[in-house]
Amino acid sequence: MRIGKVITSGILIFILMNFGIGGSSAHAELESSVPAANSTLQDLPRSISVTFGEELLVIGNEQVNSIALRDFYDEDVSLSAIEIVGDTISASVSASSPVIAGEYRIVYRVVSGDGHPIEGEVPFVYAPEEAAAVDETTDAPVAESSETSVGSQTPEGVNLGILPLLIAIIVIVSALILIRKRK
Repeated sequence: MRIGKVITSGILIFILMNFGIGGSSAHAELESSVPAANSTLQDLPRSISVTFGEELLVIGNEQVNSIALRDFYDEDVSLSAIEIVGDTISASVSASSPVIAGEYRIVYRVVSGDGHPIEGEVPFVYAPEEAAAVDETTDAPVAESSETSVGSQTPEGVNLGILPLLIAIIVIVSALILIRKRK
């Protein structure tokens, strides 16, 4: 019986260390972006921004936060200096940047006020009217926007954040079955 208590205590400590007690493990999450995720725009935005659920960390002149705009060739589009105001990071798109119709991504890496880094991307499609008219007349296939979600979900929509909890439950049940069989 003593080994059962040791195993159960170890599993309980593992769960508490990995999942915390209450909501103390919450970090800033992406709340909104300009342009919005998976949107289709006829005009390329003059600026891009990403807003989070808590203020971003700013340490003097040190660059701990970054934002970039990448085209479908994974090339950076020229942006102005990054600006951070509270919970938002933004930059203006350079007017001299050559842009063509296609899929784009806002790629960010920020550090929230609690010191945790957050990275991700926000996809959108730039489809000016001229490009849409050409696609309609030529029957050329139009690139589809891939469904990208913020967070830890697979494209099928399965939330991977619950996986460690499921593993812990399986380990607990297996340990209890082993203990009962030994009696």
